[in-house]
Amino acid sequence: MPHVEVSGLYTLERDRGEALCHRYGGHCYKSLKELAFDPTIDLVSIATPENTHYEPFKLLAERNKAVYVEKPLATSLAEAREMLDLSRSIIAMSGHCLRFESRLAQVFAQRSKFGRLRHMSFRDKRTQGEKEVYGRVHPAYCLLCHEIELSNAFAEDRFKRVCALETRFSAGQVDGMNILIEYHNGVTSSIEGGWYLPTQESLKENDRCTLDFEGGTFEIVLPNLGFTFLSSQGYHFLNQQYEFNVYGMEFGALRSALEYMVRCIENQTQPEISTIQDGYEAVRLVEAALQSAKNGQWIQGD
Repeated sequence: MPHVEVSGLYTLERDRGEALCHRYGGHCYKSLKELAFDPTIDLVSIATPENTHYEPFKLLAERNKAVYVEKPLATSLAEAREMLDLSRSIIAMSGHCLRFESRLAQVFAQRSKFGRLRHMSFRDKRTQGEKEVYGRVHPAYCLLCHEIELSNAFAEDRFKRVCALETRFSAGQVDGMNILIEYHNGVTSSIEGGWYLPTQESLKENDRCTLDFEGGTFEIVLPNLGFTFLSSQGYHFLNQQYEFNVYGMEFGALRSALEYMVRCIENQTQPEISTIQDGYEAVRLVEAALQSAKNGQWIQGD
């Protein structure tokens, strides 16, 4: 992004921070406060673990910084609600970058042509090995929050009720979840996913999305774009939709999301895609799904 300059970073891992700054440029700040009080910084991306977004967001908002906060917005409804309140005085965006995946974005842009939306189904499968890192939180927060945000955005409504089941087959955190959603406007949605794939190198993610409109059905598979490599280790599905490098330039959904955020800052306008309100609504639905899985009942959105 030629019109963006990396100012630096802050991380609890000081040695890693120094190494990253040596590679990409910028200053390795000694504290979050030092970063927040630097007047030369316009935009900060919060990429801390899922349950540690609130503290840096609050400090940065108080210093009037623009903030791009990774998904999920928070892992508690109380923190998400306060972050929503804090966001009203700054330019802020929730990092559900699948809203910028080219095929999904095309459906969003042309959805009025297809008639009424009837049903959605999403599947998000990852390898069991990823649980060693991302099992620090429930899969609804580290995996399914993307699909939940997409479901809410396509439905263009708040959920009426939700029902969920958890899957457990290994030690520690829950391995997966199935969620059924009904919206006030009659649209329904099903979301399933978790650490279901065996640990291997050739296929690390296996996602599908089906969108049933009155005028037809969209089928989207991630990351497969008919671009594969067959080796002695099996089929490798090469992902061109995320972190796709062309001659030293990065492309894909994350790049598009950050470009959009930067444009909002330049124009001093609030983002209308992947907003903090969207992130809050995703947390609200996750919390309802967790409550449903716990007590075995439908949970009303109100």
